[in-house]
Formats: sequence, structure tokens, C-alpha cells
Amino acid sequence: MANIERSLTYRCSDDCEMSGCPGHTGILFHQSTSDAYSFSLNGRILHFERGELQALVDLLRSLDRIDAVQVKP
Repeated sequence: MANIERSLTYRCSDDCEMSGCPGHTGILFHQSTSDAYSFSLNGRILHFERGELQALVDLLRSLDRIDAVQVKP
């Protein structure tokens, strides 16, 4: 059983504040026993089970556009 946490600081593509984006931190949590994922972002938490998150990643990969989020295999 493991609780894994990864974080990443990023900037919005739109200015979220009049002075520009100050930067945000997204945090991904993985709980290996239940194979559940949670993503915390700006006070919101999104919950995924493995199949849901895999579907999202696969759909992002299928966009295959230069102006879209790039997901490496």
C-alpha cells in the first residue's frame, strides 16, 4: 500500500488575475490499494478511478494537435 503525491507548478494560458497569472500548483494523489487518483487544483478536487483517468489520458493523446496538450507515451 502506498500513497503517492506529485506536484507541478504551472501558469494559466489566460490571465486569471489582472496582473497576470501568479502561478498555480496542481497536485496528483495516487492511492495504490484502491487504485484511486485525486487531482487538487485551486481548491477543487477531482477524483478518478483508474479506468476513468486512463480514458482521459487516451482521449488527450488522440487529439494529436500541435495546439493541444501533449501527452507522451
